[in-house]
Amino acid sequence: MLKWLVRFLYIMIISIATVYVYGSANYSRLEAYYTEYMQDSLDDTDTYLEGINTLMGIDYYREISSVLYTSVDNQFQMNLGIYAIGATFNDTLYDGVMIFVNDVVITEDGEVVDNPILKLSVKLSEATYKSGETFTDVATVVFDPTKEFPYSYVPAVFLLKADNYLKVVDSDVIASLDRLTIAYSNGETDAEGAYEYSEILLFAGADELISDAAHIKIDDFVVTTESYSVSELLEGDQPTESEIASLGLITSRGNLKEFNGLIWRTMIVYALVVIALTYVLFFNKYVMEKIKEKRALKNPMGPKKVIDAEPIFKDIDHSKEDGK
Repeated sequence: MLKWLVRFLYIMIISIATVYVYGSANYSRLEAYYTEYMQDSLDDTDTYLEGINTLMGIDYYREISSVLYTSVDNQFQMNLGIYAIGATFNDTLYDGVMIFVNDVVITEDGEVVDNPILKLSVKLSEATYKSGETFTDVATVVFDPTKEFPYSYVPAVFLLKADNYLKVVDSDVIASLDRLTIAYSNGETDAEGAYEYSEILLFAGADELISDAAHIKIDDFVVTTESYSVSELLEGDQPTESEIASLGLITSRGNLKEFNGLIWRTMIVYALVVIALTYVLFFNKYVMEKIKEKRALKNPMGPKKVIDAEPIFKDIDHSKEDGK
């Protein structure tokens, strides 16, 4: 009974390890794609958004608006793109919105800041966005282009009409997007290593006059639920080819297959390690016993014993003769 319990536990451990190893290998594949096609293409919007489709498994996106904003003094610039997106989870298509920022130019003391860190914050009408173990009414994403994937990830906020995003728990109410602010840092950190952001925001937008100090400020920032509810325009659960064309949905994705070699190499090495470990733990003892049995069959008499030969000539002790 104990042997079967050990075997069961071993199989469970190997199964969990296999999932973990495969996930790590797939992560390496996504990282390779990001490095090859996205890392240096942030300001090439079409290429970058295709990469987002690829890495995040988004079904489609459609532009709602895309505006290149410039500050009054021409020292600050950014492109703000708002897109309707569709993403399928557990065979259900969810509508959502993506707020994407690129073409950022920040000038301080007459010099352009290289690789500024951006903090995008979307204020919601309800505390529906899950961050860690709590729900909050502010969805925040920090984009750091100086760090490797996925810590830099993408300068975008994704919000779906689903639990943990925009949907109010145990209801059909969808939170609205009330305000967007974008703070920036030139990379300087405080004593604890956290980035220090400028007191003046790069961007502040809402559907009203706002008091926040910002280099770029708009009072007509509006994202209505209807503007990204694409699924309501579909006849079925998924868009057809004709609907993709008529609605202007972008479904193109990059090809991850060219990086499948990373997965194959990792899984082959892992398989060899598992085979070797399994042999040592469960089969080595029996194999060695079989080898010993075969050797015994080939030599049934066993090893020959060496018998000490009686010497032909030996000295005779005469001291004991005649009682002497």
